[in-house]
Amino acid sequence: MGKMIRTLALSAAIAAVSGVSVRCAAAEDAPYPTKPIKFIIPYAPGGGTDAVAAAFSDKLAQKLGQPIIKENHAGSNSVIGTALLAESKPDGYTLLVVTGAIANNPFLYSKLPYQTEAFVPVSILTSYPFVLGVRSKLPFKNIQELIDYAKANPGKLTAGTSGRGAGAQLALGLLNKSAGIKIRDIPFKGAGESLSNVAGGFIDMVFSGYETVRPFVQSGKMKAFAHTGTEPLGREQIPAIAQTVPGFEYQNWLALIAPAGTPVAITEKLNGALTEIFAQQDVKDKLAAQNITPIASTSAAAKDYLLKEMATSKSIIESIGLKPE
Repeated sequence: MGKMIRTLALSAAIAAVSGVSVRCAAAEDAPYPTKPIKFIIPYAPGGGTDAVAAAFSDKLAQKLGQPIIKENHAGSNSVIGTALLAESKPDGYTLLVVTGAIANNPFLYSKLPYQTEAFVPVSILTSYPFVLGVRSKLPFKNIQELIDYAKANPGKLTAGTSGRGAGAQLALGLLNKSAGIKIRDIPFKGAGESLSNVAGGFIDMVFSGYETVRPFVQSGKMKAFAHTGTEPLGREQIPAIAQTVPGFEYQNWLALIAPAGTPVAITEKLNGALTEIFAQQDVKDKLAAQNITPIASTSAAAKDYLLKEMATSKSIIESIGLKPE
């Protein structure tokens, strides 16, 4: 998964130099947009998706000359919000900011109210590892001590997730399988609820984005034990789980998705604007402060990435024993 992200980022960089300016020029004449654009965020407020959307949406609104209105529609691991996108007109005025959950859901639900492959990915936006935040009163000093305790006490530790098949649940499932432990999954509507329940001492831990965990760490309510990437993370040099559990890695990612049938001229205009925005130093700095890697891929590369991630998700979901419902 990490190699795939690096390859996609390189492709995006090449496209930014060689082709995006030509496509943007061609799309400039398109009569779009002429009214506000709606971003569906299929999660509860306060999670990492909101944080990433905030990093670029205002600039995109300025560049396009129209307001961007964000609406949170949480539920069923992003299925509710994604179904709203599927019902929307393919005119560029309703878009979806979604995580890798969109690649997981075809293998978690026996019937979805949409065809995932039919959507038009505008761009892969970012990728980032999850941080494992644990409640501060747990007596462990590091991830190895936590694993040792979990092995000796199967099912006693709990972790909040954003619902069945969400990235946090897959990361937890991979940790359980890779380390030979059993930490119980406690589902919530979104990352915000999981985080507040860890901070309040009701559950033990959560996998979430760095930016959403950091305020709780700074307030002393949580400890950042490890993360799901491969190298020490951030100024705090948070260790990778892979340093304790060799081979462990899980990267979350965000994409901007349009309804099936959205005209190429519209997706190219959006894509060109996003590429320019993500190349701006202040946006890079804002994302880097959250330990998030900006990508801003082409639409074609995003489609290829989505299909590859669906194959990867299928493998992970089968390996941790989740069955379609």
